[in-house]
Amino acid sequence: MTKNEFLDELRKELKINNITEIDDIISDYEEHFAFKLEEGRTEEEVVKKLQSPKNIAKEYLSVNKEPINKYEKGIKRLNIILLSIPAILVYAFMWLTVVAVFSVSVVSLGLGFCLLTTINIGRIIPYIPYFSAFISSISCFSLAVVAFIGAFYMALYIKQWGKIYLRWSSNYINGGNYLSISKQPIISKKLSFVLKLTLIISSICLVAFFILGYFTMAVKAGSLEFWHVWNWFV
Repeated sequence: MTKNEFLDELRKELKINNITEIDDIISDYEEHFAFKLEEGRTEEEVVKKLQSPKNIAKEYLSVNKEPINKYEKGIKRLNIILLSIPAILVYAFMWLTVVAVFSVSVVSLGLGFCLLTTINIGRIIPYIPYFSAFISSISCFSLAVVAFIGAFYMALYIKQWGKIYLRWSSNYINGGNYLSISKQPIISKKLSFVLKLTLIISSICLVAFFILGYFTMAVKAGSLEFWHVWNWFV
């Protein structure tokens, strides 16, 4: 059975059993297939690991038919609210970290552009010989790429963790048995390869051109502490 055949059959069985939130359930299984396919599994292998669409629908039906204990459900909601207060703070801090890393990328890109073009807004960049400035600009551009890719990956993982927490909370409160969400965000193999290769090249350029820039400035100034020779902090 292929992925589409499985999902069509599952949708059919869910409708027969009058299960609500069919689209959400199908979406979960589509994401499950996508993640497993990225791991190198075939659609047939993924289907074999899953229960039959008929059994899956019966599980959701049994959950929906269970009597709802309003008192117990209320206690569970209160527990989730209390747990969510620190969780939200941590989640907000993680997103602020993404913003900070992305800001490093933007600042590094701007600094690299200023060094390359000799544009000195507000004269905030001290004296640097142009050859050293050119080399340093490459280091800055490399840092911008590294920080951007880092922020991109961080955002993907934080978003995925948020989805996992929401799914867990829903299952905990309602006693549901929705398919668990993968801890890993779904990224195509091609995109993952390009990002990793770009990250490796940029990291090498960052270190190499930073060291090269330092030594060219040291040679030009005749001192390893060239910032004192050029009075950078005076």
